[in-house]
Amino acid sequence: MAWKDRILGRRGERFLEAVNLAVYTAVAVAIVVLANWFVDRHNRRWDLTPNQSYSLSPQTTKVLKELKNDLTIYVFDRESGFRGRRDLLDNYSALTPRVTVRYVDPDRQPSLAGQFGIRNYGTVVVAGGDRHFEAQSSTEEGLTNAIVRLLKGQKTVYFIQGHGERDVDSSDRAGYGRVKKQLENENRQVKTLVLLQKMEVPADCSLLVIAGPRNDFLAQEVETIKKYLTGGGRALFLLDPGMELTNLAKLLADWNVTLRNDLAIDENPVAQLVGASPSMPLILKYGSSPIVQPLARTATLFPLTRSFEVGKEYKAGVSAESLCETSPDSFGVADFDPKVREVRYRAGKDTKGPLSVAVAGTIAGEGEKKTEGRFVAVGTSMLAVNTYLPFEGNRDLFMNMVNWLSAEEDLISIRPKPPESQRLNMTAQQMRRVLYLGVFGLPILIIALGTSVWWRRR
Repeated sequence: MAWKDRILGRRGERFLEAVNLAVYTAVAVAIVVLANWFVDRHNRRWDLTPNQSYSLSPQTTKVLKELKNDLTIYVFDRESGFRGRRDLLDNYSALTPRVTVRYVDPDRQPSLAGQFGIRNYGTVVVAGGDRHFEAQSSTEEGLTNAIVRLLKGQKTVYFIQGHGERDVDSSDRAGYGRVKKQLENENRQVKTLVLLQKMEVPADCSLLVIAGPRNDFLAQEVETIKKYLTGGGRALFLLDPGMELTNLAKLLADWNVTLRNDLAIDENPVAQLVGASPSMPLILKYGSSPIVQPLARTATLFPLTRSFEVGKEYKAGVSAESLCETSPDSFGVADFDPKVREVRYRAGKDTKGPLSVAVAGTIAGEGEKKTEGRFVAVGTSMLAVNTYLPFEGNRDLFMNMVNWLSAEEDLISIRPKPPESQRLNMTAQQMRRVLYLGVFGLPILIIALGTSVWWRRR
């Protein structure tokens, strides 16, 4: 009878194990079903990619939530190409009922494709009312820019030339080719202007940019710029240290901003973590302007920058404020000379930080319309050169300045980040370890464990 009890006992244990396994499996399945039901019911999605590749940026979210009219996004492609686009485009339609996404096979609906002049597979068109625009790319940036262009139209930005300014067509490290492309991506036409040829700002100018002049402006040119701003114009000054810009400095002084002839040195140890030298202040402190509000907890880099001082005295019709400040560990080297190889703090002569390296202001308008003028002054033009524009928040800061100056505050935000490839860099020794452990070690371990279990049961 003892052997029968042992057999029944083993059968009972196996039965209980089977019941437990079934219960655990049922619970796990129920949890998965409930989780999927909750996500589907409440439209919840989680993006676990490092660069948030499947989430909409704050800029896109802001644009979509402020839509007042219905839009339709047409995707013209073969059916096999629709699946890869849904992850992004479904976010647009899920965020607002004003956006509808239609996937169209141009071979099956040639009349609709002909209506929009579609010639290539993969073309994306944004349509609203009687207008439509083709997106320059099927990325989030391309789609959102097409929506913005549909809503606001295209504006013209003029870069002044003739004083050694940055070249907007250059792809060199110190050029402004990336700035030009970014402006064009955000529906702005970029042109150059030589004031010396004709002392007049074109009527279609929405923004005047003075980027890194190496020589000072003539008094007549400064007067033309001043007249443009007091008439409701907008201007962005990017003025490098070590340059004698007396007339431009007087213009800013009229607007209660002092352009210091110095070089900002920031010895904040945090900057060294990203490889920045003391002559390249890492900005983490911002003012209260709408330009910089989205940049909280985002770093920007100001290589070789001079500083400004906003006057405390009241000037009628003028308002100015600081945008970006260096850390308390900084100081401004007075009377900076680019030929100097080594700089150090000189008590009684140099200015202790924090230092303001970017300012913004408004000017009361004159004439019939009395539209206020706006200006932004930055202590370096290197903020937006091809080398440094992609750094952290530099691109967003530059474009937020442009949007504020253009009175398009609704576009001030953090832009979509370009897709980044995820790579795993390993040394030869690390690759050998992976080979031995993954290809040989893991199978041997599984065989050894299986043999051990079999031997004990036997």
